[in-house]
Amino acid sequence: MLVELKPNETVQDYLKDGKIGIVKFATTTCPPCKMLKPIFENLAVAEDLSNVVFIAADANEHPQARQYQVSSVPTLLFFKGTEVLGQNVGFVPEQQLSDFLKKLEKDELSK
Repeated sequence: MLVELKPNETVQDYLKDGKIGIVKFATTTCPPCKMLKPIFENLAVAEDLSNVVFIAADANEHPQARQYQVSSVPTLLFFKGTEVLGQNVGFVPEQQLSDFLKKLEKDELSK
């Protein structure tokens, strides 16, 4: 599921019930953001990641960018429910991001 977060919505609106989520804070002018966009969109429709909520937000427009101290783009925040589990700043290749999300979904990161 891919959500384009509007300024009046919050990340938490989509991550109730302990769902796994990834939030991409990006801008329309940043080259690495442009490279990450199709990867993010592909993974959002991947069958093996159907339980992960993909949320995209404009870092210049959305108030939660400040709340989560996003200072560089793209920034990916990884959530389980409302808890931030980690973040990545910069471009991430599709396979690496997919593998990480699968481990996160299966709760295998600490093992």
